[in-house]
Amino acid sequence: MKRRTLLGVTTASMVSLTGCLGTTEYTITDVQTETTTPLGISVQIVEPNAVIEHPAQLAFTVTNKQDSPIEIRNTGIWPFGLLELVPSLDTQDAGPGTILWTNRYEESRYVDAETRQNYGVESTPLVRTLGPDETVEETYDIHGADIIQTGTMFVQGRFEPPILEYTTEHNEDWDSLLPEITVELSKKSLI
Repeated sequence: MKRRTLLGVTTASMVSLTGCLGTTEYTITDVQTETTTPLGISVQIVEPNAVIEHPAQLAFTVTNKQDSPIEIRNTGIWPFGLLELVPSLDTQDAGPGTILWTNRYEESRYVDAETRQNYGVESTPLVRTLGPDETVEETYDIHGADIIQTGTMFVQGRFEPPILEYTTEHNEDWDSLLPEITVELSKKSLI
């Protein structure tokens, strides 16, 4: 393959640079979590920058803070299901969201994930037990190309606002877990 040099830069390099120049990069500047349930939810920033080379990453953990088992139910993947960032917790004003992605969507037989823009989930409930003091973690990617807006965003379930449902041996009903998880997103300077 022949390459032509233009002012000391190969044309192959010029082509790769043009892809970079039109792409906006983002950074997660803060994450806050509030919940009052027998389950502890935390979110940590693993990788703050959604840049051309890689997505930003958030690690979600859920911990059973009780001395007895808690059953957790969700759809798609256990325990958190499909998550998204939305600009408002009010479902009427939420508008379009930004999908939080994990490769487990593609591996799950309950998620039909062709791409980050084309996916669905079966309504089959996935129920598992979280033992006392047991913790489960899942890391999600935020791809810059998927970000719709910046500022304060909220995490909720993609198809149902609760992140998950849970029940204890003292409760026959399923309770919805709706923690307030805020993610601060801003555009990243490319200079």
